[in-house]
Amino acid sequence: MQPRKVIIDCDTGVDDAQALLLALRSPLVQVLGITTTSGNVHLDKVVRNTLIVVERSGKRVPVYPGSFRALLGAGGTAEEVHGRDGLGGTGYPDPQIQAEPEHAVDFLVRTFVNSSEPVDLITLAPLTNIALAIQKDRRFEQSVRSITMMAGGIRAGNTTPAAEFNVWADPEAADLVFRSQIPVKTMVALDPNSDSGMIYEEDVEKLEAAPFPWCEMTSRLMRQSLDRWKEFTGQSRPAMPPDLTAMGVALRPDLVQSAEMLNVVVETAGVHTRGMTVCDRRTFRGIFRPVPEPNVNVVYTLDNPGYRQFVLETFLAG
Repeated sequence: MQPRKVIIDCDTGVDDAQALLLALRSPLVQVLGITTTSGNVHLDKVVRNTLIVVERSGKRVPVYPGSFRALLGAGGTAEEVHGRDGLGGTGYPDPQIQAEPEHAVDFLVRTFVNSSEPVDLITLAPLTNIALAIQKDRRFEQSVRSITMMAGGIRAGNTTPAAEFNVWADPEAADLVFRSQIPVKTMVALDPNSDSGMIYEEDVEKLEAAPFPWCEMTSRLMRQSLDRWKEFTGQSRPAMPPDLTAMGVALRPDLVQSAEMLNVVVETAGVHTRGMTVCDRRTFRGIFRPVPEPNVNVVYTLDNPGYRQFVLETFLAG
């Protein structure tokens, strides 16, 4: 089977790095390029981190610098989670490879519009680059076969009670993408990650024992998350990297156990709910009055044993 062609948009922090390594090591996809945007840390650090990840993967994939701020110039970073460098202060040396001179948005438009084969889009970041590509060329939306997004929350947020970070950091961009004409949109929110995206201590130990640089990086970042949680709470828990969960869905959609097509809108004006992904899950929706058509496939749960097996087999294949 020929690998699917994909482009990944990211704001490389701790969990993005793990997700990128999974995609770069997977035989299921051919990563045509990685586009970057400010998010977890500022753009210059995101680009540096992405280049480090590409080097550690043993692959050679072009990296394109993109947006350095949200559409309306607001937003913010998540350095309190990812560290000032975005990789948890793990101290990786500067990369030897360089980013491409072409802007991420130009690369996105050029590649999708001109491709003679289907290309899928995977996003792990605020959706600024994607919104700008939609605005830049009206052909872009219909040229993207599908988009799988680590975005939003069904029950709650993480940056605010209502909003997940990627949507909170640029709600206007998310709103534009969720309302777009991209044919297939899948949202992997915080909920499936915390419900069934767990990577356990025994899995991390297997990665730590492997002799490959991508396993060293992945397990080091996972171990840091495990240790940090235990230090903060005094209790142990599995690693639950949201972007790794989303990448698992993007690479292996068959791992999804439950999902539902819903109408999802992004709140851009609420005082307490700005950046919220409002999922219409009303039991009696449509019975008493017309409701908007479903626009996003919302993932609820994964096959956790299958997901863990897929992650380990991909990384340990060498």
